[in-house]
Amino acid sequence: MGRAGGVAGVALLGICLAGCGVSNWIPSWDLKFPSAPPPASTVQVESEPAGAEAKASIGPSCRTPCALTVATSNPFTVTFTLAGYESLTVPVAPRPAGDPRDSSEALKFDPDPVYAQLEPTAPAKGKRPAAKAKAPAAPAAPK
Repeated sequence: MGRAGGVAGVALLGICLAGCGVSNWIPSWDLKFPSAPPPASTVQVESEPAGAEAKASIGPSCRTPCALTVATSNPFTVTFTLAGYESLTVPVAPRPAGDPRDSSEALKFDPDPVYAQLEPTAPAKGKRPAAKAKAPAAPAAPK
């Protein structure tokens, strides 16, 4: 039995060592599953003058004043554009959990409302304003 016990011991040692070698390809039970996207939240968007297109860097857009519905817990930007005005981009960040300004569980953003004061575009240099059309001259009276 001495020899059989020794063979069994060596076999057991081999199985243990083999298990260590294959542990890298055995799936781990501590799998990380992708987290669910955050629930959709809204952020109010306003501009002066009203009627600007407000487009979030993560997709949605609307005409001010309006509310953007976003499903993110990451910072993003809102770009305001309106014909005749300079465009303006405003950074928006989620408020940290437990912020005393938040009374509900919904994710809130800072700033809220997102506000843009749009400035008129300057006339292009070197261009003159269009000349006003002159009224045609009255025909001369016959003599």
